[in-house]
Amino acid sequence: MVPVEILVAGERLLLHPHRGIYWERMNWLIVSDLHLGKAAHFRKAGVALPEGHDTATLERLDSLLHFFTPERLLILGDLFHSSHNNNWELFTNWASYKHSHLHLVKGNHDILADRRYEEAGLHVCHDTLEEGPFVFSHEPTARPGCYVIGGHIHPGVVLTGQGRQYLRLPCFAFGPQVGLLPAFGTNTGTFTLEPDATHRIYATTDRAVLDVSVAFAGRQTSGSRK
Repeated sequence: MVPVEILVAGERLLLHPHRGIYWERMNWLIVSDLHLGKAAHFRKAGVALPEGHDTATLERLDSLLHFFTPERLLILGDLFHSSHNNNWELFTNWASYKHSHLHLVKGNHDILADRRYEEAGLHVCHDTLEEGPFVFSHEPTARPGCYVIGGHIHPGVVLTGQGRQYLRLPCFAFGPQVGLLPAFGTNTGTFTLEPDATHRIYATTDRAVLDVSVAFAGRQTSGSRK
């Protein structure tokens, strides 16, 4: 798998098919929206969802850490889906073997007691983390004078072809002021974006990152979510 290199706010970023960003200058790996524990949460409510998603998500994260060997792993919110369940111990055991510093910018789903994050060795930011020229946040709200990188949206795009063919894929989306990461977890859906010509869109498959910006180049600037 070969990452795709792009420039954002003058910084070199590498987009990996496993839906992570590597910030080369800082040696940071950035992911968002793992939603660990989601299946267990729904099973407690009587909804039969299959097991194995959390293990698959952490295995993919392991492969990224091995590929980039970052100094810091930055998670932009929604690490764990809801209240505590046994799958949190799966994550804390996984975290105990990591050499990278683990940082979490809390998202709307991150509602565990503070001691849980401390036990897992996580450095927690409750709102945003700023490292010029970027502001890292779970909810991607534009801020004057900086470039915001966030998650929360679970962005995806629909690519159409002849014969009514279409393909829905997760994507990275970079607008003039805000960049979005696709959801990292294997048990997450997507929100279909309607990008315009001001956006750079990179769809992800299991093995590649595809620049599909040209598919939206003819669209007029709109008020679509960024």
